[in-house]
Amino acid sequence: MKTLRRFNLKHHYYFITIVTFNRRNILLHDSELFKIAWKEQKLKAWVIMPNHTHFIINVGDESISDIIHRFKITYSRLYRNKYGSGKVWQNRFWDHVIRNQIDMNNHIDYIHYNPVRHRFVDSPDKWEFSSFIKYKQDGYYSDDWGVNKKVIIKGEFGE
Repeated sequence: MKTLRRFNLKHHYYFITIVTFNRRNILLHDSELFKIAWKEQKLKAWVIMPNHTHFIINVGDESISDIIHRFKITYSRLYRNKYGSGKVWQNRFWDHVIRNQIDMNNHIDYIHYNPVRHRFVDSPDKWEFSSFIKYKQDGYYSDDWGVNKKVIIKGEFGE
């Protein structure tokens, strides 16, 4: 396997996509495992889907690879302790350095619209496994955002 080189920019925001091994639909079995595995990191925006997750995180002084490695190890240990043995995650992950506020907004919108895009719900506020409700309560989204009209978001998001 080739060595993957990542940008290691301190104190930057990254958009991350992590996918389960063989795209198994296991992530909604217990969303509390995410909270426990992320206890030391503050996510700016996030969504948990059945077989993948997207989030935005500020890396601070750490490398994104170290943060994701720690998360995957912690989550996998918790998951296997509760549900039995087996591989949980694909080996790699998708990352994108957030470049500016427009890029940040596009990625936050993508995260929050993802359950609608995958047709799990017809409105982002019906998906309990995301940060959408918090953003809506804080005034970032209108009551009808993503409900009656398809949201088009430009960019690549690692799916």
